[in-house]
Amino acid sequence: DQQHVHDSQAKLGGSLLSFETGDLELSRRIVEETKLFKITVSFGSTNSLISLPCFMSHASIPAEVRAARGLPDDLVRISAGIEDIEDLIADLDAAFGA
Repeated sequence: DQQHVHDSQAKLGGSLLSFETGDLELSRRIVEETKLFKITVSFGSTNSLISLPCFMSHASIPAEVRAARGLPDDLVRISAGIEDIEDLIADLDAAFGA
């Protein structure tokens, strides 16, 4: 199982997370309005990164196929970097309210 693999390779959780907003326009606004997160297609940096896969990494996959594979259009992906956690949370809060 995946949790066992993770536990055997890491001491703590990772910095990647995904969430759905239930609203594609809200997801787009979050990605576009954050100031500390850099928009990217792939993750792998010490900086905080954010993406909207339906328009980026998975844009070439038809919407019906993405949906069938459990990749909703409103999915936002984040890789938290080394910035202060309170600053990142404030940045996301501001983007949600934009």
